Amino acid sequence: MRRIIKDIDIKDQAFFVLYQGRKIGFHLTNRLHKTFFYYLEKGVLVDFEVGPKTKKIGKNIYYQVAYFNQIVSLSPYIIHYDLKRLRKEMYDVLTHHEYYLFIDFEMTMPGYTDKYFVPEIIQVGYVLAKPKEDIIAQDGFYVTPILRPTLSKRTKRFLGLDDETFFSQSKPYEEFYLTLKKLIDTYQPKLVVWGKNDISALNDSYKLHDVEKLTDDYQFIDLLKLHKDYYNLKDDLGLFKAYKTYYNVDFKQAHDAKDDALVTKYVFDAFLDYM
Repeated sequence: MRRIIKDIDIKDQAFFVLYQGRKIGFHLTNRLHKTFFYYLEKGVLVDFEVGPKTKKIGKNIYYQVAYFNQIVSLSPYIIHYDLKRLRKEMYDVLTHHEYYLFIDFEMTMPGYTDKYFVPEIIQVGYVLAKPKEDIIAQDGFYVTPILRPTLSKRTKRFLGLDDETFFSQSKPYEEFYLTLKKLIDTYQPKLVVWGKNDISALNDSYKLHDVEKLTDDYQFIDLLKLHKDYYNLKDDLGLFKAYKTYYNVDFKQAHDAKDDALVTKYVFDAFLDYM
């Protein structure tokens, strides 16, 4: 629907337009309200999709806004939001660099009675590749934690591990750090993750091990956030749900960092094809 706003109801998080000679109200979800309500005022042109549900607030019944395609002030002429332009900018970001490093971490989890807990990276998975091309390098390995001599029962159950197997195969954090440094120095890749947790985990690991940061947040692409913005998703999308959607193939998640990094690369390539 493409209409000019005739009125605003700040309290009900709604705006009104004329449709077939009638004044109709449209309600914004909290997510849309937080992002877009600042731009909405009388006289603004809005292009939006209507959701299947209505919402009753007091005596008023509103249609739900599913998402916006465009928000434009007409005097002066200012394009506040344009979904097509945003999608093009996403595509440009995803194809601007020559190399991309898809990376995933598994972390320690607190015990069932822990009151204070600091998570540590205990498994790393990475895949280095150009967009939609063959893999240049990939690896995955366990990383030895320094805060606790054993893994919590919750961690072992979630990752399907036992202490003997884990500690006999795990490598010092320094080995992961030097591997990451070499990849960054050699290829200057854009780093791709699924969600913000991996970025936070990496930043925390620098502090925990008292080493110089190898990355800044602007070097990362959060592929989950791009999917939410591109498809106007209300809730987070699971990585393996995205994989199944693109490839129509079930891929059982084993909570393995290397598998997750590989699947992130496949989803990245499929996303580019779709765009």
